[in-house]
Amino acid sequence: MNIKLIAFAIIGLLVSSCSNTKSVLEVTTFKTKSLNNISVFNKLDAEVETNFTAKQPGFIKRQSGINENGEYVVLVYWESLENAKASMEKFMTDPSVAKYASMIDGVSMKMSRYHIEDDFNAAHSNFVEVMSFKTKADIDMKAFDKTNKNVENVFTSKQDGFLQRVTGVNENGEQIVVVYWDNKSHSDAALQPFMNNKISKEFMGMMDQSSIWMGRYQKIKPELEY
Repeated sequence: MNIKLIAFAIIGLLVSSCSNTKSVLEVTTFKTKSLNNISVFNKLDAEVETNFTAKQPGFIKRQSGINENGEYVVLVYWESLENAKASMEKFMTDPSVAKYASMIDGVSMKMSRYHIEDDFNAAHSNFVEVMSFKTKADIDMKAFDKTNKNVENVFTSKQDGFLQRVTGVNENGEQIVVVYWDNKSHSDAALQPFMNNKISKEFMGMMDQSSIWMGRYQKIKPELEY
């Protein structure tokens, strides 16, 4: 699949947009065409970040990781929706990212944009959890937002290795939760206590269970500062 087809696939997957007045988080997951080229792809990923994405107007932060099944996640923070769109348009025709794009399995790609109010503050995170879901149809959103925040205040922020929890929503009402940890061991240690915690059970009970997706990813390179 060439770069234009990859870019068009991305645009087709962007069924959600977000408020022009809030920062934007783009979440993209995909697999590469072959697991035999991971080291090459990781090198290209770093080059795309340094030589292309980080130079685009409105860029805040880009992070990428991989899970045990070879699935990648790329998280990009932008100052505005306009910045995110402009970067995508340039990506479509920029030859510097062509080899990188050609190694992606386009069929496996999923992408969405969420508006967020959190400023990125998880420098040196080496492990990230990403969860998306929709709430149940009859949920009081004010009550949900309060419970969502309480999950962080009552439980997650008190766990060893916790760095930051970012939340957002897209125009289709899909919620995103991104939790940054210093390493995988601390993330692993928090999983079962989270499931057993009262506030977590209340939070999970507000979700449409059929819509829940979660991925856990190891960063593929050290944190970069811009």
